[in-house]
Amino acid sequence: MLSLKNFSVSVGDKEILHNLSVVFHPGKIYAIMGPNGSGKSTLARAIMGDPSFHIGTDALMTLTCENTTHDLKELSTDKRARLGIFLSQQSPPTIDGVTVRDVLRASLMDVRKKAGHSALDLKKEIEKTARTLAIPVELLDRSLNDGFSGGERKKMEVLQMALLDPHHIILDEIDTGVDVDALKTIATFLADYIKDTTKTLIIITHSTRILHHLPPEQTIILRNGQIVATGDITLAQRIEEHGFDVIAS
Repeated sequence: MLSLKNFSVSVGDKEILHNLSVVFHPGKIYAIMGPNGSGKSTLARAIMGDPSFHIGTDALMTLTCENTTHDLKELSTDKRARLGIFLSQQSPPTIDGVTVRDVLRASLMDVRKKAGHSALDLKKEIEKTARTLAIPVELLDRSLNDGFSGGERKKMEVLQMALLDPHHIILDEIDTGVDVDALKTIATFLADYIKDTTKTLIIITHSTRILHHLPPEQTIILRNGQIVATGDITLAQRIEEHGFDVIAS
């Protein structure tokens, strides 16, 4: 369970998020929506531990797993990731000279060796997952995201997520820049991946396209750095039909 209380986040002298309180429960899907500049990506990056952001002194940010509660404010990004938090980036960067395989081997080989798996086993696992996501195997040997389409970049984010196997998954606009076929592939993969698990899925999005495939138990609307409304999938549908001004009505 990921819990935020009195969660304020600043960059320099500017406060972007103002005293948010929300709990993300195991086995649930959440949608976070809001106008541009409302603080959605700031929320995701602050949870992940981006050092660009300052967390308010009164803020509480805890992760409870395996009957142990961790104070995330005290942990670096890599330690948060090791506890099972994953963030897919809104604009995945290009890393010249580092292939997709390089990234995955560096992230996973030690863990797989401890579990008794070989480098060949990992290679097969990577390629099997890539095929499920309709990722051409040859892309795995290219520099990460170098010349990739929007859909390929987002699929690569999901590929890394699936192999890292986190408990708390934050997807920052995984549907942006993705065509209809790629979106369906990603959404179908995610639905199968979390089915019958206790994984928490947090989807940051501007539209309900992906939510048709992954309906959230709770929709959270941010505006001006605050939670202004919560509801189920029908709230997201009202937003898409009428815009965010419907919240005031």
